[in-house]
Amino acid sequence: TVTGQITTQATSLAGLAIVTFTVTNSAVAATDTVIVSKVSGDVDTFCWIDVVAAGSFNVTLRNSHAVNADTTAFVFNFAVVKGVTA
Repeated sequence: TVTGQITTQATSLAGLAIVTFTVTNSAVAATDTVIVSKVSGDVDTFCWIDVVAAGSFNVTLRNSHAVNADTTAFVFNFAVVKGVTA
């Protein structure tokens, strides 16, 4: 699907830690743009897309708190904007 919502596991993300995971989605082409928006999770954790490929995209989470770990499940929405190359 070109839109959706993903909930991560409620594992511990240490302070200042960064983790990346791959979302497999057959609707994604390498020429597309994927947008994410945070729905819920620790106030200090945020996300962004760092790689878009045919059939997948990578989401990176970062806990920006210097000390406290984020132990919540992170929930985000995504939307695939279909693109083409000329």
